[in-house]
Amino acid sequence: MQATLRASSLVPRGFVVDGAVCDDKGAVITIRHSSNSSTCPSCGTVAARVHGRYRRHLADLPIAGRPMRLEIIARRFRCDAVLCGRRIFTERFGPAVLAPWARRTARLDHVVYHLGLALGGRPAASFAQRLMLPVSNDTLLRVVRRRRSPRFVPPTVTGIDDWAWRRNQR
Repeated sequence: MQATLRASSLVPRGFVVDGAVCDDKGAVITIRHSSNSSTCPSCGTVAARVHGRYRRHLADLPIAGRPMRLEIIARRFRCDAVLCGRRIFTERFGPAVLAPWARRTARLDHVVYHLGLALGGRPAASFAQRLMLPVSNDTLLRVVRRRRSPRFVPPTVTGIDDWAWRRNQR
């Protein structure tokens, strides 16, 4: 009973464990999604016809001081909608679990973002190495830039107090 409780905290919600291997290099947990169908990202139709499967290798938070990888068995589905331009698509996972083309889980990406935000490039990279997080200084900065706040929108109306004529320029 305790082993299933511990395994459930390691695996994101909605996934089933197919296998786990632990060696000197770290841990690899093979998981698959528990649902039988997926929604087409183009048209929103629910599809249940599986076209094929492939494995995605993702970095995750370390476990017991060793790096951990998740190996997700992702499925490709056929979209049966007549007007949909996308015939075959890969199942999508929630944004709290995994982005469509990500190499890291969302929880590892969250930690990487906060490390980059707090410490910057090289200091965060050396600290991340001590924490067994596989990221470089460029990756840390890239994650921070990707999540930055939206750009400042310039004002559309200028008041009389907001500008002044410069000398000899019109």
